[in-house]
Amino acid sequence: MSTRQLTLGNFAAHCLDEIKSVQDGDTIIEILSSGKVVAVLSPPPPEEPAGTLAAWVGSGVGTMSYGPGYDPAAPAFALEDWDEFQEAKK
Repeated sequence: MSTRQLTLGNFAAHCLDEIKSVQDGDTIIEILSSGKVVAVLSPPPPEEPAGTLAAWVGSGVGTMSYGPGYDPAAPAFALEDWDEFQEAKK
């Protein structure tokens, strides 16, 4: 990749061609006004693949947390309550 310096007037006269050369990734252009660099045109950084939603969210492994004293293996209700529920459904 090369770097070229152009005066503002020269850049204005050929801006489409100059931008095309930058867009192709061949050139970095420094635009000069009164002998000083006032702008730099360079190609954008390469795009990174967006990935998948699963990669963005993560697998979730090891992230489950429960409140204090909660046992996820414990039954959600007492067996007596289940029996009463079954009787009420009849």
